[in-house]
Amino acid sequence: MSREVTVEEVRDQLLASGIGVDFQDGRLTVLHDGSVAWIGPNLDVELEREYEPDELAVIEGLIGTWNGFVIDYRTIGVADAVVTAMCERWPCVVDDEDGFIGWGVDYLERRRDGGYVPHSTS
Repeated sequence: MSREVTVEEVRDQLLASGIGVDFQDGRLTVLHDGSVAWIGPNLDVELEREYEPDELAVIEGLIGTWNGFVIDYRTIGVADAVVTAMCERWPCVVDDEDGFIGWGVDYLERRRDGGYVPHSTS
């Protein structure tokens, strides 16, 4: 059985990584390099309802039992900073809106190599 990561633990990890965070009403507002992102816990398992069975199989094959957080962001730089901080502490799987599903470290490596540039959600 896996232990669920709490939004408070995410806040603490972001702060430890030098990222500005405000915590209010169970949601994080992240300020980094002049941009903003919002992180909320996967309440009512909304993410699981949105996935196709094959996508769930990929995620569960990588990480097993999991709990998720939704990240809405203004610029990709702030999203990358959040993923980097999360990957420093926990196994992290990223699913973005451009079809990538995989380990957070692989996502970041592809971004650094310039071969993968997802679009912003705003």
